[in-house]
Amino acid sequence: MSMAAAGCLPLGDPRGHPVGVGLSEDGRLQYFAPLCPGDEVLSVQVQDYETGEVLWAASEPDEKIRKGGRITVGESGDFRRTDTPLKSPLPDVLGVELETADRLAGARVDRREVPEEIAGTDTVLNEELKKEPESRFRERVARDRC
Repeated sequence: MSMAAAGCLPLGDPRGHPVGVGLSEDGRLQYFAPLCPGDEVLSVQVQDYETGEVLWAASEPDEKIRKGGRITVGESGDFRRTDTPLKSPLPDVLGVELETADRLAGARVDRREVPEEIAGTDTVLNEELKKEPESRFRERVARDRC
C-alpha cells in the first residue's frame, strides 16, 4: 500500500505524528503537523523523495507557522531564513519534513494524488489519505497524540 500524503515516523515517537496536506487557493502544496501544547515549528524542508535532494528549506518561521499554521511549499516570506531557495519544477513525489521543538514529523507526498478540489478549502488529506476538515483533523490529533 502506498502512503501518498501523510503518516510519518518522527524520532522518539513510535506512533508517529500525523502530517496534514492541503492546497492553497492557487493550487500550491501545503502541509502542517498539528502541535501539542508548548511545541512549535522550528524549520521546514522539502526534498525530492526519490533522490533526497533538498528542494526548499526554511527556518525561523513567523508566529503563524511557528504555532502550527499551514506551510505553503516555497513561500519563504513566512520565514526569516531561507536555507535553500525553491528549486523547480518540483517532482511529483516529495518528502516534506517539519522540525519542531519536540519532534521531527514528515511524510511522503505524491502531488498527483492530492485532489484539486481541496484547493483553498478547509479540507486536508489526513494520515489515512482521506479528506477531512482541517479543524477536525487538528482536534483529533491533539486528543489522540498529545
